[in-house]
Amino acid sequence: MQFLNPQLLHLAWLALIPLALYLFRKKARRVPVSTLLFFRSLSREHQESAWLRQLKKWLSLLLTLLVIWLGVLALGRPVGNAGNESTGAVIVVVDRSASMAAKDAAGKTRVEEARRLLRDRLNRLPDQVVISLVTYDAKAQVLLSRNRNRRECLRLLDEIRPVPVEGRTDAAVTVVRRLAELEKGTQVWHAGDTVWVDTAGLAYEFTGVALPSLTNVGITGFQIRQAPLARDRYEGFVKVTAASANAGKVTATLEVTLAGRLAQLRELELEPGKSSTLILPLEGVRGQRVEMRLKAAGDCLGWDDAVAAPLPNARPLVVAWVAEKPDPFTELAMTSMIEAGRIEMLKGSPAAWPMKDKPDVYVFEQWLPPEWPTDRPVIALNPLKSIGPVQVKPLQSAGLPHDSVRSVAPDHPVLFRVSPTRLAITQTGVLDLGSSFEPLWMAGAEPVLAAGEVNGQRLVVTAFSPAKSEQLALLPAFPLMLGNALYWCTEGDESAAGLKVQRPGDLLEEAGLIQWTEWDGTQFSDATDTAPSGLLAIQRLGAWQTAEGHTGASALASVQETDIPGSTSVASTTPLPKLSGASRFSDWSQMLIWSLLGVLLLESFLFHRKAVF
Repeated sequence: MQFLNPQLLHLAWLALIPLALYLFRKKARRVPVSTLLFFRSLSREHQESAWLRQLKKWLSLLLTLLVIWLGVLALGRPVGNAGNESTGAVIVVVDRSASMAAKDAAGKTRVEEARRLLRDRLNRLPDQVVISLVTYDAKAQVLLSRNRNRRECLRLLDEIRPVPVEGRTDAAVTVVRRLAELEKGTQVWHAGDTVWVDTAGLAYEFTGVALPSLTNVGITGFQIRQAPLARDRYEGFVKVTAASANAGKVTATLEVTLAGRLAQLRELELEPGKSSTLILPLEGVRGQRVEMRLKAAGDCLGWDDAVAAPLPNARPLVVAWVAEKPDPFTELAMTSMIEAGRIEMLKGSPAAWPMKDKPDVYVFEQWLPPEWPTDRPVIALNPLKSIGPVQVKPLQSAGLPHDSVRSVAPDHPVLFRVSPTRLAITQTGVLDLGSSFEPLWMAGAEPVLAAGEVNGQRLVVTAFSPAKSEQLALLPAFPLMLGNALYWCTEGDESAAGLKVQRPGDLLEEAGLIQWTEWDGTQFSDATDTAPSGLLAIQRLGAWQTAEGHTGASALASVQETDIPGSTSVASTTPLPKLSGASRFSDWSQMLIWSLLGVLLLESFLFHRKAVF
């Protein structure tokens, strides 16, 4: 036998009270009276032997102690030992990732709906069932492990709240499998908005709480960088995505404020499941806060509707420029970025290769090294040979002039604000692009500008000569393209970008007091965190700043969480058989309570009818 509330068994000490009263009761006293007639008649009616009178006293004490002991056992809630007659085990799993904060028309979140459905099922379980409670977001957490205390499970269930973290089902499945292996016949009750796929070998039942109809758009990508050729100018990259379960086209408004003033206002129309990418020009001073809010009628999830970040204090990019024959227009473009404070130049000839100092990006012009460097991104301008991922066939003549070029991917970051209008170039080679490259400019039928990523290394390749092109020197297209290419190649380098955008659940390596401009799904507000050990698990959305002046941002920015599934798109599972209930007399608590009432009635009967005292 086991007890669900063993902490209440200490109340058994109450039995000492009637025992002490019995042992230290008052003895009979002799009192003189005027006559004994009344007492003699009374003694004749209740005449009994001494041993019977003593037996009644012992019986009264035993009944009193039995009442106390039965009451204490009932409060401890005893249950039978689990074994061959066990009614089984249940693992209750609740998804608390960001999408579970989606609200219905009544303002109820999906977690609240999951709690309601699971609470009803748990209340119908017999006390002998072993219960485990697991919740998960990016990580799985076991709140209750193999316990028969149903009240404790219900209490912990009511404390589950959604968190702005991207969910991962693989971690939860691993934990659930290990718990299910501990007891044969374990059932898994999963409540969420997305059914698990990897459930082979599990007695799995899914309780869907997804909305039958919804509308949601959210910010799924965000970054701020400095403009290549201008001071105090920045570019904000924003990606907005609509949920696939939306009923139709959604019109959303993106409101951008800088230092509390409205800076941009964009209106977007998004089909279900589609995305739109915006690059917004921003003018401001380093450290000023940028806030972006996305508004759409009927939006059900607020955590993905806003981001906040300070304008970054980025250091200049360190560029290693190695050229066989430097092009004067390339040098002019580099010089303009040096004067704007955007880059620091390490210029050298092929004889100085390899360089001792490691830059942020390599720029090779009309030359490629004998061994391809893989430790930094590369921009190859007008290469004359093939090596590594760059495959080119140089033209033998002075080049092939083209009156115009065609932009194949105008939305690519390398071509931001670069207009190909009136752009005449001279092609110097034929690029052989693999599947990792994307053509950006086409001259005739051949690509002359391409960008891609090979084994995690970003590359930009050109096949034209700026000096031999007629109008290229007169237009800002080439300097802008080169500056965009430098920033795109180093986009993943947080030290160069100056702004660290993280997600909730990541570790923030800062110490002391951290001040937040927090987005709670409805509005921005001020909040603080303390990281005495130098590490803090991020649980907030918004912009943060430390006393030392370090700044950063936290954003949900998750396509998975923004793409909230609807109830019609979620697969259902076959309901599991109901767990066998307990027999009529297997509930020990009820048996003890009925026994307690029986003893009380017996003692009352004996006291009033049989003069037991």
